[in-house]
Amino acid sequence: MRLGLCLSLLLTLCSVSAHAFDPFSDARIRPRFALEGPDELRLILKGQVGLGLYDLEGEGGLQNDSTTDTVTLGTRSAFVALDAVRLALRLETPVDLSIYTAVAFEDGKAYAEGAWLDWDSAVSPWLRIHVETGLQLPFVGVDDFTHRAPLAARIYWGRPEVHTTVEVAGKHGAFRWWAGLSAAMMRPLGTEGVNDAATKQGTLAVLSYGDARPFSGNGGVFGAKLGLAVPHVSLEAFGFWGRLSAVQGTDELRNRMAHFALVPGYNAADPRDQDDTFLWGGGRLNLRWAGVEARVEAIASQESLIRRWTAYAQVGYAWQRTDAALAFLRTLEARVRVERYRILDAQEDLRVVDPSQALTWDWDVLTVALAAQLYGEILRLHVEYSLIAEENGSAGQGSVAFRNNELTAQLELRF
Repeated sequence: MRLGLCLSLLLTLCSVSAHAFDPFSDARIRPRFALEGPDELRLILKGQVGLGLYDLEGEGGLQNDSTTDTVTLGTRSAFVALDAVRLALRLETPVDLSIYTAVAFEDGKAYAEGAWLDWDSAVSPWLRIHVETGLQLPFVGVDDFTHRAPLAARIYWGRPEVHTTVEVAGKHGAFRWWAGLSAAMMRPLGTEGVNDAATKQGTLAVLSYGDARPFSGNGGVFGAKLGLAVPHVSLEAFGFWGRLSAVQGTDELRNRMAHFALVPGYNAADPRDQDDTFLWGGGRLNLRWAGVEARVEAIASQESLIRRWTAYAQVGYAWQRTDAALAFLRTLEARVRVERYRILDAQEDLRVVDPSQALTWDWDVLTVALAAQLYGEILRLHVEYSLIAEENGSAGQGSVAFRNNELTAQLELRF
């Protein structure tokens, strides 16, 4: 496994920037509302609102009244919901230091999605240093350009952590490179739904790292990345390592996976004395040219006795109008993504067909997506359909299919 992780570090990955994905970056949402203060301070307000339709495949439809879980057992119950309303306040100073925040409002509650100090300075015309400290996505997070996040994001880098990162980026003619180190607090092991419609109910999920929060025994996580780029192509490799605690770590595996005790290496004499290995790493290859975009990403990991990997390939084309800045239908984008997720080694002993044990299943997902900027840079539409297949049969028992293909449509307002 360690050899596989090392090899994956030497293989594919990256965004065209050394920075982690910031959903409120100026490249994604340009500043429109700003207050100029004393000492050249600048306070910027940005926002994002989404209205989504979620429809799972199966019998029934609107007004279908299922006596069982409508998400996991193949019946169909479409709904429209307001996605989280997000506001971001960003304070910029004249000394390359900024303070970024992002707050989400949903279901009668508000919570911080991000809050960090950001120092980004040019040491010379060909060298930059970037330091970030606070609550933010891992520094390998990227924009996946879709409403539905890939499994790699749902599991590894799609949730914020508390970290400090140092990144150095250089440019020599058309050649660019970047390298970075990260020190973070361990995030709790938990679950992330495979279906977007399963946010409020349902059990079809994968083992993932949740939002940063304190818990007993959580320790440090250390990461590194290295990236290279030439025009139209970028490549990055990365890796993270640390130790799982019992609480929110190995205990989660034992409590959430009914057959975890059957995995080779399990200490039956002391259930809380388990392998505390924590490793994940991989890479991305990005290509962008004349409206065509492609990405390949692969990540392998080990959490205690569980070894697994996920990979996806995504290709798309973005057609863009270049006339009026606020023209209707400014862009039209089409994308296709193929994903695979596998638990290694003892998966036959680990699997249980019951949906409550979906953490032990393997997954294949095909997503077809269309997106358009309906009005300038402000109003966007995403329409996506995902074919979701699962391998859930254990030794001597065949796989049972669940009808959980999903249609999502979202109107998104960015300001």
